[in-house]
Amino acid sequence: MTSIVDRRSHISHPILTHLVALLSIYELGPISVPTPKYDGPSDWQTDSILRSLGAMSHRMYAAEEALAAFRAAKTCGPET
Repeated sequence: MTSIVDRRSHISHPILTHLVALLSIYELGPISVPTPKYDGPSDWQTDSILRSLGAMSHRMYAAEEALAAFRAAKTCGPET
């Protein structure tokens, strides 16, 4: 039986390139760099991935802000 070689393995979907860029930015932490917008082909799957990543990033940044505020309050002590 002859093996079938997937010649498409070198082809990268534009959403993968976009995800690499987004995750690299998110890994840096809260910074003032705007996140790139995806303008490649889309369908319900890409829309769902991007919507979920947007929601996760908002939650992540909100949690980091809350943690920073907690640490600042703990360092400064309670206000009287």
